[in-house]
Amino acid sequence: MARLIIILAALFLYACGTGVSVRKSKVKYLDGQLSGTFDNNAFKVNGCRYGSPTLLDLFEIYQVRTDSVSVAFDGSGALELAYTDNDGEWKKDKLKGSFTKKGYYEVFLRNDKKEIPPFFSIIYGRYNVNRIRMVLTTEGDLIIDNTWDESANILFLGVGDKGRRQSFFRQKL
Repeated sequence: MARLIIILAALFLYACGTGVSVRKSKVKYLDGQLSGTFDNNAFKVNGCRYGSPTLLDLFEIYQVRTDSVSVAFDGSGALELAYTDNDGEWKKDKLKGSFTKKGYYEVFLRNDKKEIPPFFSIIYGRYNVNRIRMVLTTEGDLIIDNTWDESANILFLGVGDKGRRQSFFRQKL
């Protein structure tokens, strides 16, 4: 009986975890000076049950086959992604984001939340959120923390998907 209680407690605590994380000692927070070229394919993914998308796929730039992506900040704090597309042409995309108090650079690709009435979403709620947080490791690798919530509910009926993954991309020298 005691063994069953321990197993149930371990499963409960595991299910209530805060998600994937990296030690603070191995993280170098961004200050607007990022400029580098990174592999488009991740060498490590935490939360891999959701798949292993490329760097461009995480930013919702699909159908591009390239081996590297240049990442930099412009003078206004916007994120610039530069890459060659399938035709060999040089492309640049700018994404607006912000620096958080904890040192991450955060981009909301989608942030649509509807609740009726506000602050009490049991009656009706619809969420379409896709958030990217970026940080570097002390070795210079790029960490992309991707959280999404695409769900809806009416009373006690709910449908949708949400998840979190952390992808690591090596810097090209």
